[in-house]
This record gives sequence, C-alpha cells and structure tokens, in this order.
Amino acid sequence: MLNRFKQLFIKEFLELFRDPRMRVLTFLFPVIQILVLAQAFVLELHNVDIVLVDFDKSEISREVVAEFVGSGHFRISDYADNMKQAESLLAAEKARAIIHIPAGFAGKVMSAAGGEIALITDGTGSNDSGLIQGYASSIFADFLRKKNGGLPPLTESIAWFNPNLESRYYFVPGLIAIQMIVISFLLASIAIVKEKEIGTIEQLMVTPITVTEFILGKTLPYMAIGYIATTMMLIAAFGFYGISVKGSWVLLYFCVGIFLAGNLGGALIISVVSTNQQQALLTSFFFMLPFVMLSGLLFPIRNMPMPIQYLTMLNPLRWFFQILNGIIGKGSGLNELLLPIMAQIGIAIAFISTAIFKFHKASD
Repeated sequence: MLNRFKQLFIKEFLELFRDPRMRVLTFLFPVIQILVLAQAFVLELHNVDIVLVDFDKSEISREVVAEFVGSGHFRISDYADNMKQAESLLAAEKARAIIHIPAGFAGKVMSAAGGEIALITDGTGSNDSGLIQGYASSIFADFLRKKNGGLPPLTESIAWFNPNLESRYYFVPGLIAIQMIVISFLLASIAIVKEKEIGTIEQLMVTPITVTEFILGKTLPYMAIGYIATTMMLIAAFGFYGISVKGSWVLLYFCVGIFLAGNLGGALIISVVSTNQQQALLTSFFFMLPFVMLSGLLFPIRNMPMPIQYLTMLNPLRWFFQILNGIIGKGSGLNELLLPIMAQIGIAIAFISTAIFKFHKASD
C-alpha cells in the first residue's frame, strides 16, 4: 500500500512541476498578486483635492488651512470666491470636498465660542466621504485645542496591533488566504478533472490502488505546493511590506494544513461531479465568489443580516481569515483562536468525508 501511494504521490508531484504554466500559476502569480493587490487595497486617503472658500481671510484662517494641508490628507486644488463656484467644481469632480471658512472665524476661535468651519463632501463615494469627514474633524479639533491654551484632548485613542491604522496589515493576510484557496480549490479540481477527461483515473481504478490511496496521492502534492506557495507569500509580505508573523509559526502552519485539507476535499467533490474542465472551473468560481464576499475581508460580518451571518459559519475562508489575522497581526495563540480552529477542522472533516463518499459511489 505504502509503495503504491508513494509512486502515485511522486507521479502527481512531478506532473505539476513538469507543466511550466502550472508552475507560473502556482508559485509566481500568487506572489505577484500579493505585491500588486495589497497596494490597491488602500483605505487611507492622501492628498484629497479640496476647494477653499475663505470669507475670513485672517491669519488664523490661514493657519487652519495649513493644518489641513500639513496633515498629508488634503491639498488645495482650487480657491473659490463664493459657494456657487465651489459647488460647481465639486459637481464637475475637480475636487472631492469644500472647506468653507465663514467671516468672523478668527474672532470666534480666540473666544470661548471656539469657531466653526463647514465641510461639504461628495456623498456619491460614501466610504471616502466618511473618511474625509473623520480626518477633517480630527484635524480641526486638534487645531482648536492648540489655540485654546493647549488643553488636553477629552479622549485618547490608541489602536492596538496597528498603531498607524495601515490597511495593508489587514488586507495582506486576506489576500494570502484567497490565493491559497485558488491554489488548493480551483487548480486542484481542474487538474483532477483533466486526468478524468483523458482517462487516467479510469486506468488507475482498475489497478490494485484503493480509493483512499488515490485521494491521498492526488491531494497531498497540492498540500505540499500550498505550503510552499504560502511560505513564498509570507516572505514577500515581510520583504515588501514589513509584515511579520507575531504569533506561533507552528500554529500557523498547522492551521494552513487544516485549511488546505478542507479545500482539497472540496476540490475532489467538484472533480467527481464535473465531467470536463470547463464545468470544474465554473463550479469552483461559483463557490469562490461567495467565499470571498462572505469572509469578512471586504464587508464586516457584523453588518450583514443575521441569516447571512449564520451562513458565513459554513465558509472556510471566514475562519481562516480570522486565524491569519490573529496569528500574523495580533500574535494570538491557541486559546484565543480555539473557536475558528475547531470550525475549520469541522468544515475540513465534512468536505473530506463527502469527497470519500462520492469517490466510493463513483467507483462502484
């Protein structure tokens, strides 16, 4: 038994490396996508174009404008003489916000009244609009505190694990998880169905090899490749973004193995029900899109309707994304991650058991 499994494993492993396109898809593309997509997923805003309408034209109004520009989040793209002119620039998308400083602003700042400015944003981009308002409120509040005797802030905000709130510390682990599901779920199902098309599987089934040996021989090479690709992506994340693993490497690779095993079980199920590579590709994409959308990477799970929140519990990517964020970003251990790890194990067992049942049924 061991000899038959060993021969099948080596044959499958060499087959993967023999195809140059598969080598590129498996090893080069994930690293490139981590480097490129992590830069595209940026939640911070810099150099937002704003139109300035300054009716005060005082030294203090110029100081508050300098605070906005000096923050790096804003830059003055135009100066308007009136609000109608500023609104036309906003409507023409030549600016993303308007700062309106009313007459008498300086006098109010130096008095107990404090002072007010108006910020008008383009609400069609709701996320950016909310960020712009948050940045502006923080900058203006700091300015007023400085002008009113340097009083301490009422609250002190501290962001643990990511003090500068850089989005790459959130998105890079998510992109690694997505690339892993592509390698283990999509590529594996297509490769197995390819052999089904050319009749290799039927030839193997008439040999003394058992279903268990066949499944292990087909999936373990992809698990090994998944580990290699994951290591390469982690190295790229550290080398280019300075993102290192804060937690246990042993726990990380243990969870990677569970995730890969479950995905490969899903790939085997798809390969059984698909008759050609096109069907396998479409079926894989049919599941992968909901996996990504319901993982919590793009949209917070707590904001979803309650039935959808329960549905996400069946999503292996949700739990693995939570595990990666915990181990890489926070240094979480087994106690903190026990729930997602147990959920991941349960999903993997369900997928693998279903795959074995389907293969036994198909081979009978």
